[in-house]
Amino acid sequence: SGGSSSGGRGNAPEGAVVDQQLPESASVYQRSTHNRPKQKEQQVKVRLESVPAQPNLVVSFASSQTPLHDAVTVPVHLSDGEIYSIPPFRLENDFGTSDRGKMERLQIVGVGLPGLPDEILFDTDELAAAREGEEDILTDSEDEQESEEDFEEMMECDGLPPLKMKALTEGLSLRSINDKSRRSTIGENRGSIVTFQVAATHDMGNQLANGGNVRIRFRYRGPSPNPATEIWRKREVGLRIVRVKGPRISSLTFRSDLSWGSAYSELCKSLAEQRRLEAVPKWETSRLKRRIDGATSGGVGINSDQSVSLNSIGSVAASQDETILNRVGMDQGVHVSGDEVVVLMAVANETNSTIVLSNRKGLVGGFEGSPMPTVRVTSGVSVKIPVVIQRIERIDENSEVADIAMELVSRTALHWESEPTEGEIAANKRVRQGRVRIPSRCLREIIDEHKSFSSRICKPPVAVRVSVGREESKSEMVLSPGAFVEAVAHVNIQDWIPSHVLSTCSITVEFCCARKDSGSKELSFEEENNTPYVWCGQIRRTVNASEAEDMGHRARVTFFQCGVFVVSACAKISGRGGLAEETWWAPHAETIKVEKENK
Repeated sequence: SGGSSSGGRGNAPEGAVVDQQLPESASVYQRSTHNRPKQKEQQVKVRLESVPAQPNLVVSFASSQTPLHDAVTVPVHLSDGEIYSIPPFRLENDFGTSDRGKMERLQIVGVGLPGLPDEILFDTDELAAAREGEEDILTDSEDEQESEEDFEEMMECDGLPPLKMKALTEGLSLRSINDKSRRSTIGENRGSIVTFQVAATHDMGNQLANGGNVRIRFRYRGPSPNPATEIWRKREVGLRIVRVKGPRISSLTFRSDLSWGSAYSELCKSLAEQRRLEAVPKWETSRLKRRIDGATSGGVGINSDQSVSLNSIGSVAASQDETILNRVGMDQGVHVSGDEVVVLMAVANETNSTIVLSNRKGLVGGFEGSPMPTVRVTSGVSVKIPVVIQRIERIDENSEVADIAMELVSRTALHWESEPTEGEIAANKRVRQGRVRIPSRCLREIIDEHKSFSSRICKPPVAVRVSVGREESKSEMVLSPGAFVEAVAHVNIQDWIPSHVLSTCSITVEFCCARKDSGSKELSFEEENNTPYVWCGQIRRTVNASEAEDMGHRARVTFFQCGVFVVSACAKISGRGGLAEETWWAPHAETIKVEKENK
């Protein structure tokens, strides 16, 4: 029995006995993450691409071998209307350690110009396309001429941005930049040279909104690994615009006579004395006034049975468009009815050096006998230059009223250039240059305030000619005391005058004679011109302007004393009730020399 019991215990399963002996677990430890099953992650791939060797542009001044860094700033001293030439830059290509960094494209861009977007000044791709595969070297022929025309337009027009820049890229090309043989040379042949010019308008003033900070950006690229990729690099040079003083036109003085010895002043004095001695009766003045009033009322559409006063005429005139075409007979003054006018132009030199004035269109000034091709003005001095200019047409080529301000500015503009001394030449000092002109804004204000300005500078409304029968081969007529000459005057009215203006004007033709160089200190003007000559016949004639397209008049003058005399005629235009009177002299007076015959 004992054996059977022991055998039964030995038959129990061993695993069950072990489980009964082990206590129950208090917690379960998590399995390690690296043993967990997980999805297959996508591996990050790094792509290595081979890029060809790239160029490295080195910018330096032509006079120095030190490269410029991007933070460099070059000062640019500019006055109104001046053209500043920046010292030339040298452009070189550093081919890198592999010596294979070839430059394939170069752009030069002007950045920060006031009122302008980034402007491309030079591009080798545009150059190559223009030349259609030919050698891409930029010369100074047509491109330079176009740039000069751009600067000329900038100097003559108003309302443009205050600054303009251009690049003088003579000899600059990809071939010259990539020429490895130039790296070993020393001096001017090393690298490629490029020069920049900055021009300021005549009203630059305070228009530099960004304080005058401008940059020159050199953008370039080398070989590309594929057609869809371009690798660009850049270099920049900063410009600091500093406004300084320069020459300026300070004043204009109109001179009526075209010659210093034309006896114009003597004729004007004689005319005034003639009118004082031969006063017009009051009944003739009132009759002329009534005739003009009647013509005025019919011209502006007023019934003849209505009473027309000077106030009503003035109100009608104010309602009309007072352009330079309608101001005939309204501007009180004495003028010469020639195609030219003399202007005394005062030029003040406010620079620190002597300047030389010139005119690309001709002479600076002077008269026919004494031309002035150039004028030299020392520092701190103001000179008055006599300038003979053509009168301005009142109607331009487009059949519109001419802009007399811009025409006068264009005809009086001068080019100036500083004249360095011997010491400045030795020190290689910069030669300043630019253009000086009348400030158009100031000129327009003067024209608006003084309406008679148009009569001084524009074409005359009448053409006056006078003759005394002198032979064309002789400059003067010689007479003996007691002889007489017959003076003939012709007055032609210009066709640009509106008909409604002519209907309100009257024209008076009057002869005048005076002793030349009279009015000296020894004798008074009245004593010298009292008895030497006597007019025979009617010396003045008045007609309505609308009735006298070609008006003629003649009279005789007898001389009793020896001397040199001048005979001329003038046309007086009275418009709109006779409130003003324009006097237009014949451009050339006849000279008569009275002397006794030798027996």
